[in-house]
Amino acid sequence: MTPFGKAILQRVLLSLGIALLLGIIISEGSFFLQRTQLDRMPDQFELLVPVGTAERIQAGLPVPSLPDNMTFVEGDVILVKNEDLVSHQLGPIWVPAGSTGKLTLENPNSYTLTCSFQPSQRLGLEVRPRVTGEIRVQGLLAVAAPTSVLVMLYLLVLKPLPKADRPEGLEE
Repeated sequence: MTPFGKAILQRVLLSLGIALLLGIIISEGSFFLQRTQLDRMPDQFELLVPVGTAERIQAGLPVPSLPDNMTFVEGDVILVKNEDLVSHQLGPIWVPAGSTGKLTLENPNSYTLTCSFQPSQRLGLEVRPRVTGEIRVQGLLAVAAPTSVLVMLYLLVLKPLPKADRPEGLEE
């Protein structure tokens, strides 16, 4: 390998190494600083529909145990436990009195579901994507790729490459 080719290879490897190191610091650092309770594995949540809910709804009174809007991660499961004396509905699931229904939240999105156990007759759900290892690697590569190009350019400014060997007959 010529000295010129060797110098290019060394610069490329050095710039990639520096860029990956900076990428890990920036990408993983920002992930760590922005962590929330939603950066977790899917879980199961129980919504309890207490006895007398239907009467409270008909009277226009809120059901104190149920919030208007909730946030989940994809893969979470909502179990609706109906202890009321009448059947209730949450989106696509129908829960007869005294039974339990299950709703699996598979796709990230904001949903407004029909909900017979809320005074507004709706329940807002936000389903966020889970942060997986694949997403974290994509973040690292998104930082490292352009950074390696910039580091390579800075290395060229700090220490120019040696003059390339020219074939005989092309000297000036």
